[in-house]
Amino acid sequence: MANMKPWLNEHGAIVDFTDQAPSPCKDFFHLFMTPTEVIYRLWKVVPPTRSDSKNPPSEVKDSHEDFLLDERLHSEIQRVAGSNTLDYLTNLCHGKIDYLPRLPDRVLSQLIFMLDLEDIARLSQVSKQFRKLCNSDELWKKIYRANSESSITPEVVSLADTIGWKKLFYTNKLQLQVQLRRQRTNDGTVPNTAFITQK
Repeated sequence: MANMKPWLNEHGAIVDFTDQAPSPCKDFFHLFMTPTEVIYRLWKVVPPTRSDSKNPPSEVKDSHEDFLLDERLHSEIQRVAGSNTLDYLTNLCHGKIDYLPRLPDRVLSQLIFMLDLEDIARLSQVSKQFRKLCNSDELWKKIYRANSESSITPEVVSLADTIGWKKLFYTNKLQLQVQLRRQRTNDGTVPNTAFITQK
C-alpha cells in the first residue's frame, strides 16, 4: 500500500468518523481505518425493554486484504453508511488515497479561490468538508474584494457582517443600494451613495 504516514490524523487513522445510521434503525457506528486495519464499531439503539438493550458495542477488525473479501462487513457498512462510504473504504484498501481533502484548510481555501464560480458551486456538493469551505465567509470576502470595481466602504463591511459576504457578492447594484439605505436608516447614519459594482 502507498505510504500514508503524512496523511494520518492525530490518532494514526486514514479514516476516523462516527455517525448515525438512517431511519428507521438509528444505530450509531464508528469507522476507523489505519494503514493496516479497518475497524468497525456498532452501538445498537433498541428499546430499553429488549433483552439485548444492555449489550456492549460490537466490533469487527479486518486487515485491508481481509476487508476486501468480507462481504458480511460490506453489507453492514452499506446498511449504516451507504454505498458511497463502502466504495470509499474499498478504494483506500486498494491504495487509492484521496490526497486533496487531506490538505490543510488554508491551502484548500487558496485553491478554491482560484476556481470559477461554477466550479466552486460544484465542489461544494462533493462533501460536508468542501461545502463548509466553499461557503465560508473568509472565502467569499476574498472573492468579493477581488471582483470589486470600487473601494469597499465601512457600511458595506457592516452589511457583509450582517448578511454574509457570499450573499453580498450575489446582490445586484440596485438591491445593494436598497439594503445600504435600509441599514443607514436603522443605524441613523448619514447617507452615502457609494456602492460596489458587481460582476
